[in-house]
Amino acid sequence: MKINLPITGQEILFSADKSMVTKTNTKGVITFANKDFIEVSGFSEAELVGKNHNLIRHPDMPPVAFEVMWKTLKRGLPWRGIVKNRCKNGDHYWVDARIVPIKKGGQIIGFMSVRACPSRQAVASAEALYKVAVAMPEAIKEDLVPDWKKHLSIRNGIPLWILFVTLVMVAGGILGITGLNMSKSDIRALYFEEMTPVQTIGRINFLMADNRAQVGMALRQNPASYPDIQQDRPVHDAMQTLVENKNEIDRLWQGYATQIKNPTEQELATHYSTARNRYADEGLLKAKQALEADNFAQAELIFNNRVNPFYDAANASSTALLTYLSERGRAKFMEVTERTRMIVNVAIAGIALSCLVLVVVGFLFFRVTARPLEKSVRALEAIAEGNLSGKVDAFGYGEPGRVMAAVSVTQMHLNVMMHEIQQSSESIHAQCRNLNQIMMNLAEHSDEQHDRVHQTVEAVTESRQQMVAIAANIEALLLTMTDGVDNTPITSTSASIKADSQPAGFELFPDDLLAIFGENPNQPAAPVTPHQPTPTAPVEAADVSDAPLERRDVSDQVQAIASAARVEALSIKEVAAQLNQIAVLIVQNREDVQGAWAASQHLHQTARELDQLVKYFD
Repeated sequence: MKINLPITGQEILFSADKSMVTKTNTKGVITFANKDFIEVSGFSEAELVGKNHNLIRHPDMPPVAFEVMWKTLKRGLPWRGIVKNRCKNGDHYWVDARIVPIKKGGQIIGFMSVRACPSRQAVASAEALYKVAVAMPEAIKEDLVPDWKKHLSIRNGIPLWILFVTLVMVAGGILGITGLNMSKSDIRALYFEEMTPVQTIGRINFLMADNRAQVGMALRQNPASYPDIQQDRPVHDAMQTLVENKNEIDRLWQGYATQIKNPTEQELATHYSTARNRYADEGLLKAKQALEADNFAQAELIFNNRVNPFYDAANASSTALLTYLSERGRAKFMEVTERTRMIVNVAIAGIALSCLVLVVVGFLFFRVTARPLEKSVRALEAIAEGNLSGKVDAFGYGEPGRVMAAVSVTQMHLNVMMHEIQQSSESIHAQCRNLNQIMMNLAEHSDEQHDRVHQTVEAVTESRQQMVAIAANIEALLLTMTDGVDNTPITSTSASIKADSQPAGFELFPDDLLAIFGENPNQPAAPVTPHQPTPTAPVEAADVSDAPLERRDVSDQVQAIASAARVEALSIKEVAAQLNQIAVLIVQNREDVQGAWAASQHLHQTARELDQLVKYFD
């Protein structure tokens, strides 16, 4: 880890209206820094752009914090945290940093950071957290990066929700069906295991009582004892009924004896069986035999002394057995009732728990999905209204979290764009001011140069006129000399020079040049003609050889001077023409300056419009 020095330990506090913005490439190299960041950090733009962002890293920052940051950013998610940065002079400042990846075509091409002034409470919490991070980096790393939360998404949540609801419904159905089956089994067991023996014993008691009644009715067939009673049923029928009842009793008892479950019931059943057998064998069977022998007196004696007492003893045993079976049936009924109540309570508790779980899961699902989406909508509405200063926290997981992160990234992109536009607008304003000053200076220089060229042209014109006049005077002198002495003719060379040096109708300032210098273009300029020598009559040729040698030398020198004057006049004429072209170029440059001034004013107006756009999104 790079350690930046020096460190002074002095904190710099900046105003809350400052928003420091930087942009880096994927390697962390700074590509853009706004004026707030430059002002607070103390570095110049040249010292920041092109340098790695760890240039401002403070040594107190634990490496695990940046490890978590890079891990989050490389996953394409925004990161937010309280960061301690170092100034150029060694001071430090705390920022609430929000960093988002810059994507193009789905690929990360850089990162963008917007920093604001944090609260003192947030700074204190961050300092405490970073102290723990230095001591236990792995523990704090696990706390800062809950990887399991990345599985919280609508795509995963809806199937799990459907599965959970289905399982709850299936579990409730199984619980209800199982409870009903258990209740059905308990009722069936209560009926067949408890009520059937009671019914069997009751039927046996009824048949035993009927047998005693059959013996009693057979005894009423005794004409000696009951002469007034009509004999409507023979003894044989009563005895046949007695036999049938006994057979049914034996069958019922055999069926019941196989269902006895515990020793107590077995003991009561054995006691009842002994009493019943004694009642049947020693009472009913003896009475039946006496009746079949028409020994009514013996039968009545047996009926009174054996049948009735043995019946009472058997009836008492059956009552004890029935009481036991009834108590056991009642206990079983209470058990079934309690189990049914427990099943009902469990079902109610299951339904209530299921409803509670559904409510809790629904609430969590609402927080994970609906709340981030709702905040995203509000944030987008605020952005649409031009408010980019609101804090959009990229919280949440899954698709809603991605939407919230996208809104946060969009807000940061717009915020950074506004900073870049504002910075560019300020640069345009400054450049326009410099350009306007330069063009004003250029216009002043153009006017001054125009005046100087005008004066130079006048001086050159005057000089040319003087040179032409000098040449004419010299030629006139030459004619005088040759005429008075030896009549030497003017040579062809002198004549040609004179003809070439005096063009007809020469004019130094044409109409367009006069218009440039401010003269009235509608008034024709008077041609400036050189001084014309006095015309002389043609001189006849004479023999030059007769002239003295000295006079010829002087004539030749004068002629050479006149030729040189004519040549110099032609050169001055060319200079004047070039000066005229320079004057035209100066006027054209002044027009170009005026066009550039208009363009600068238009650019200045464009910068003001950009300022209005930035103010709308302020």
